[in-house]
Amino acid sequence: MFSQNTVMERLVEKISSRVVENISQTITHTVERELQESLSRALIEGEFYREMNEEMRNGLQTIYKEIRNASQPDEMRSSELSTEELFSEASQQLDDILSTTEEATVSIMDVVEKHLELQNKSTELLAGLRRTRKSNLAIRELIDINDELGQNLVQIMTSLSFQDLTGQRIKKIINALKAIETTVFELYLSTGLTLKAREEAPDKDIKSIREESKARVSQLKGPQRESSQQDVDDLLGQLGLE
Repeated sequence: MFSQNTVMERLVEKISSRVVENISQTITHTVERELQESLSRALIEGEFYREMNEEMRNGLQTIYKEIRNASQPDEMRSSELSTEELFSEASQQLDDILSTTEEATVSIMDVVEKHLELQNKSTELLAGLRRTRKSNLAIRELIDINDELGQNLVQIMTSLSFQDLTGQRIKKIINALKAIETTVFELYLSTGLTLKAREEAPDKDIKSIREESKARVSQLKGPQRESSQQDVDDLLGQLGLE
């Protein structure tokens, strides 16, 4: 017969085995459930951020293409332009407007100044004629016309002062447009390079990928040689901007 101690030891052993087994199963199920939930959340969040990045890239692509299309004259929109031309075309349009208005203003002011000189001379001549004749309606009418002409010329000169204000505003638009183009272009390239590198090397550290992408963008922004310009064009084509 078994002693009381032996029976108790076997009982404790069986109970301990069952408890350990239950605890092990409980822990295993709990860990599996938590891992599944964590993975599900990670997948959902990953998909969410992927879609957000895709929407942002699509938005940047649309903005860049709209700027490019708006910067081109109608007759040039069907032809191919280099990246450098696309970059500067919008601001060049405004530069041309500014140059044209400046040239027109200077030309008009030169003509008006000559007319003012002639008007002053005619004023002196008419004044002399008026002193030599006591009454002459034609001379009086000429004097009135000459005075009105002088007033009109002065008014034209005053109105042409708009050129300074217009020039300042156009220059601000040029600078703002250049800044927008540069920012959109760099952000789109950086984002595109980052996502592309992530797809090619999913296990690579994201910080390293971002640093490499920024360095690549900085390299492409450097002094433009024929080879580097071709790199820019090729990259734009890969990212859907060409």
